[in-house]
Amino acid sequence: MSSGDGPKVSCEEIQMVQNRIEYCLRQYMSRKEVVNTLFIQDNIEPTFTELVWQKLEEENQEFFQAYYLKLMVKEQIIEFNRLLSEQVKMTQQVPSAIASLPMSNGCNIMPNFFKKT
Repeated sequence: MSSGDGPKVSCEEIQMVQNRIEYCLRQYMSRKEVVNTLFIQDNIEPTFTELVWQKLEEENQEFFQAYYLKLMVKEQIIEFNRLLSEQVKMTQQVPSAIASLPMSNGCNIMPNFFKKT
């Protein structure tokens, strides 16, 4: 950074942010989640985290392509689990709804009517 860009950043600060980002990546966090986490937990400015993330992404393009696919799969798994949970709840409600229905199937024909003579 040049002196006109703002405060100087040390190599140790960059390395610390990189280490925190790498930790978050192992937790399969999205970019937005990483930025928010580092801001809340470590008081790291979002623009600084974004800058380090961008540099990491430029230097590790193949890794990030695979990582974004993993994030998509993670989101699909979360949605699948949510839908499955919803289905379980609905299925558990069905027996009580069935028990409250009348035993008749709505047909007024006597069963003996179908016997052959």
